[in-house]
Amino acid sequence: MVFKLISCLFLSIGFNAYAQKTVKELDLYLLIGQSNMAGRGAVDAQSQETSEAILMLDKNNNWVTAKDPVHFDRASAGVGPAISFAKSMLEGKKNTQIGLIPCAWGGSPIKVWSPGAKYFENFPYDEAIARAKIAMQSGVLKGILWHQGESDNDSKKSAVYLSKLKTLVANLRRDLNMPDLPFVAGEIGCFNKADYINKIVNTLPDEVENTAVVSSEGLVDKGDQLHFDSPSARELGKRYAEAMKKLQAKITGENKSKTDKPKKVSSAKSNQPTVVLTFDDAEISHYNNVAPLLKKYGFDATFFVCEFPLKNPNQKNEYMTWGQIQELHKKGFEIGNHTGHHKNVTKLSPEDIDKEVAYVEEKCAEFNIPKPISFAYPGNRYDSISQGILKKRGYKYARTGGSKLYNSVTDPVLAIPSYTVISSDKYYERVKKALTDLLPGETIVLTFHGVPDLIHPDYSTTIENLKEILQLIKDKKYKVVAMKDM
Repeated sequence: MVFKLISCLFLSIGFNAYAQKTVKELDLYLLIGQSNMAGRGAVDAQSQETSEAILMLDKNNNWVTAKDPVHFDRASAGVGPAISFAKSMLEGKKNTQIGLIPCAWGGSPIKVWSPGAKYFENFPYDEAIARAKIAMQSGVLKGILWHQGESDNDSKKSAVYLSKLKTLVANLRRDLNMPDLPFVAGEIGCFNKADYINKIVNTLPDEVENTAVVSSEGLVDKGDQLHFDSPSARELGKRYAEAMKKLQAKITGENKSKTDKPKKVSSAKSNQPTVVLTFDDAEISHYNNVAPLLKKYGFDATFFVCEFPLKNPNQKNEYMTWGQIQELHKKGFEIGNHTGHHKNVTKLSPEDIDKEVAYVEEKCAEFNIPKPISFAYPGNRYDSISQGILKKRGYKYARTGGSKLYNSVTDPVLAIPSYTVISSDKYYERVKKALTDLLPGETIVLTFHGVPDLIHPDYSTTIENLKEILQLIKDKKYKVVAMKDM
C-alpha cells in the first residue's frame, strides 16, 4: 500500500512540478513536524506580501509564489515560520530563489515520522521524501527545518524522544543521499503546560553533527497555550534562518579546508583561455572521424560513453564497441561516464542511479580502462541526489548544459555548464561567437554528439563544422584539455 501511494505521488509530481512556475535553480528547504511548523497564526495583512524570490510546492506539486498559509495539512493552517525564514535566508543574496517544501502535519507524533508509518490517511515521512526528491529536480536541498514535540511532551514519550529524533535525522540524510544535510530543530513554546521535550531536543547538537536547535524564549501563544501567534511564528522563522546560516557556513568552511590545496601554476598558462572538448554517447563517428581529427590537431578530449538504447538492431553499428572505446583510451583520450544506458538520473531512485554509474565503471575495468572521474548527465538533467552519489563514488567533475562559460568560483565542479554544438544556424553561430569572444582566464566546455549523428540528426555536427571549430581554437592558440585536466 505504501509503495502504491508513493508511486502515485511520484507520477503526479512528475506531471505537475513545472505546470505553473518557470523556475531557475532553487535553494530548497524541507519543512517538517507538526502544527507549529505548519503554522496556526492568524493570517493578516502582512500575509498578503509576496515575493517572486520565494516559491512553495503546493498540494498539487506545482511551484507557486509562497504565501501564508504555506501548509495545507488542516483547514486551520495559518501563519508559520516558513515565509520569514525564507526572507531572512535571502538577506544579502542577489539572484537567489528559495523553494519551500511544506510537509508538516498538525498533531503528528514523532513515531509517525519514519518510513512506512501512517498518520490517519497519510504517510508523513514517505510523502516528505517523495516531495523533496521531486523538488530537488528544480534545485539543491540546503537544509531541513523540524518543529515537533507537543505530541510527545510527557514523561514517558520524552524518554525515548532523542533516540527517535536521531534516527529521523539519519533516515532523512540516508534517503535523500545527503549525509551532511543541515538539520535545525526548534523548541516547543515555553507556554506549554509541561516541559519535557525542550531539554531533550537541546541535546541533539551534542549527539549529531550539523544540527542545531533554536530557542522559543520570549515567544507567545495565540491564547491556547499550544500554538505561536503570528508575530512569534515569524520571529521563530528568523531564528531558524540564523541557525541555518551558521550551520551552512560551518559545513562550507570544513569542506573548503579539506579540499583547498595550494597549487603552483604558471601565470602565463593559468591566464590562457581554455577549451574543454567533450563527445557524448559513444557514437561510431567518434572513433572513425573525431579521434583522427583530434590527433591531427594535437588536442585532448573526453569521450562520455554509454550503451545507448537501440530502437532496432540495425542501429548497433552506429555506436562503438567496448573494444573501440578501449582504443580511444590507448590513444590517450579520457573515457568518462554517461551512465550505463543513457538514463535521466532525476527520474531514477538513488539505488538505480548508483547501478547506472557503476555499470560503466565495471565495463571500463573489464577493458583495462581507468575508473572514470568525469561524468556527463544524460540530457543535462541532474539534481543534488545524483551529485551526492557521484561525489560518494569519487567523481571530480560532472558536466551539464546551460550554454554559458565555466566559472571556477561560482559553478560547482559537479555541475559544470557547457555549450552544445549542433550544425544549425542558431547553435553553431552561438558557439562560434562564444569561442571567438573567449577572454584570458576564461573556460568554455563544448559538448558534441555524433559527427555526423545519423541516429539523432537534430544533434548532429558535420565534419566540416568540427574542422572549422578545431581550426578556430588552433588559430586563437587556446589551451585544450580533457575534463579530467580542468
